[in-house]
Amino acid sequence: MSSELLWIHATGLCALALNIVALVHTCEKALRIQSGLAGAIWALNNLLLGAHTAAALSLVSAGRTATSAVTLGARAGIRRAVFAGFLALTILIGALTWHGWPSALMVLASVLSTFAVFYLRGRALRLTMLLVSALWMYNAWLYDSWEQIAANVLTAMAALYGAHRAERALGAAATGGCKPSPAAASS
Repeated sequence: MSSELLWIHATGLCALALNIVALVHTCEKALRIQSGLAGAIWALNNLLLGAHTAAALSLVSAGRTATSAVTLGARAGIRRAVFAGFLALTILIGALTWHGWPSALMVLASVLSTFAVFYLRGRALRLTMLLVSALWMYNAWLYDSWEQIAANVLTAMAALYGAHRAERALGAAATGGCKPSPAAASS
């Protein structure tokens, strides 16, 4: 096996693992941070595959998702401005790397994901990620990436499971599904 092929498989498996762990979390912040890390690794994976639109949009996704974790509690105006910036960047990258309707599917997935991470929580967020995975499946199939195919199938399953858990964890809404830190519990 060539070293390039080894890197393709290694980055795919690493990103896949991070996606699964992220989507089963009931903690909104942990979901966003781990999904952001996975997006950065997916960007490298897509770059190694030669899927430049997917690589660029994955990199935007990583930044967008991590930024949404930081702005979870921010004022609506700040979230709206950051959302608008990432939406514009997504559309610009889609236009600059355009390769026909497969690019349209990836841009649509990225736009949906942008909206979801800034405005949705709990079950709705995870179900939207299910749709996003379905749209990204075409890219995985087009580039014959079994890691991305597996990631989209497993991410969809994890999103369904996470949606179920999020529904059950509504009582933890005050903490965003996150367990309080030991310091917060003792005060």
